[in-house]
Amino acid sequence: MHSLLAETVAFAPHLETAGELALKARDAGNQPSFAWLGDNLPWTDWELPRIARLAGCSLAPRVKRFEELLAMRGINVLPHLVPDAALTNQLQQWVQDFSGDLDALKAYHFEGAKLGMGVASSLISWTRDSQYNPATDMARVRAVLGSSALVYGRAIAAIEATKPDQLITFNGRFSTCKPIVEAGNKLGIPVLRHERGHAFDYYECFHDQIHNFAYIRERIGLAWNAADPTERTRLGHQYFERRLKGDGIYWYSFTKDQERGRGLPPAQQGKRRVVYYNSSDDEYAAVSDVFTLGHWPNQLSAVRDLIKICESLGDIELVIRMHPNLAKSPIECARWNTLKSDCLTIIAATDPMDSYALLASADMVVCYGSSIGIEATYAGKPTILLGPCFYQGLGVAHEPADAAALQTLLRPTHNLPPIDRERCLPYGHYYLTFGTKFTYYKPTSFAEGTFLGERLGWDPDWVHWLRKQGVGKLVRKAIKRT
Repeated sequence: MHSLLAETVAFAPHLETAGELALKARDAGNQPSFAWLGDNLPWTDWELPRIARLAGCSLAPRVKRFEELLAMRGINVLPHLVPDAALTNQLQQWVQDFSGDLDALKAYHFEGAKLGMGVASSLISWTRDSQYNPATDMARVRAVLGSSALVYGRAIAAIEATKPDQLITFNGRFSTCKPIVEAGNKLGIPVLRHERGHAFDYYECFHDQIHNFAYIRERIGLAWNAADPTERTRLGHQYFERRLKGDGIYWYSFTKDQERGRGLPPAQQGKRRVVYYNSSDDEYAAVSDVFTLGHWPNQLSAVRDLIKICESLGDIELVIRMHPNLAKSPIECARWNTLKSDCLTIIAATDPMDSYALLASADMVVCYGSSIGIEATYAGKPTILLGPCFYQGLGVAHEPADAAALQTLLRPTHNLPPIDRERCLPYGHYYLTFGTKFTYYKPTSFAEGTFLGERLGWDPDWVHWLRKQGVGKLVRKAIKRT
């Protein structure tokens, strides 16, 4: 088995995961190759801030040392490749030919390679704008298309040079990752996508797109069926118990800055409290090619119907809890703040109110896909799901097909029952167990560690020391006080 590991993302743990996979393939008697395809790109998602570059920070030495370490251990490290001249000219013309809106960018392809979707995904995430408009940002759009085209050409060259049995790369959705996947698809090479595992010292490889909800649900079921019945039940409960205490588990906790126990006063007498937990709209828009939407094409359309229904029923106090991550997206928050109704209260993304204390006060919970929806079911709350997500179809939430069905569920005479929390356990078990523990990479946090005993830093030692002292955090606190 000859694996080609092709990468453009130089940050930990993604580069180190590629090294881990290469070394484990070598240990198994295989012949892996590594190709760095991320040099001198016009634009990437991973650019270091200008202040960091002025302080001498750079990703280039990190990549160079990484390649040296692999080569010293018998891994075939490819030279930095230049695509075929004819293909390069075609790709350059393709970049200049683009014009159009976001839908046009998502659909833009090079001879069937869906590069435009990766570009759109990166720009939506970069701007945190689910309705990103390429027409007002065409210089950047063409720079990102240029990066995507360069990586695609290099990936084609790397595959043709090594003729691998499989191609492995990080994630697969971003502007410089998707071209690698598309190059593999073009040349008929099976593709694996690596990502983080259930904890920062674990990684995982996926045969399908990581944001394919149906694929992940299948993995959840397979993991549950293969596990020891007693242990899987214990871990399933443990996951939700930790989450309901605010533990982010395999990612940063979005509720860590909230005031534990601080909620809303009880609902007015004769009123039922329905709490809607929203998700980041840009995250859905950035992967919209991977899943099928239902009746509602986006959250805001679903919530507008929800508000109308609550108004018509007359006995509902509707509370929208904005996701804390939306604090980084003023443009998305502004769209949510246009929602108005006498029955509606909106809790801002920056509000320190405890999302879980609010959950405890709810009579019902509604969401479009936020993970707190399945946590609400585990907590004994009747939960309604309006959009696609990883727990859709697992029987852990009521899933109305349209606005009429949603109104039926919300009627007081319907007396919506909670769902047995045991149904949630396969989901919890999966998210507390998936992945393989690193051997050659020793992470100390989500984004730092040592590979083969070395810290492959993008920052000089003196900058690293200052970061570890929390200087940046202290400066930000000082600025807030002034």
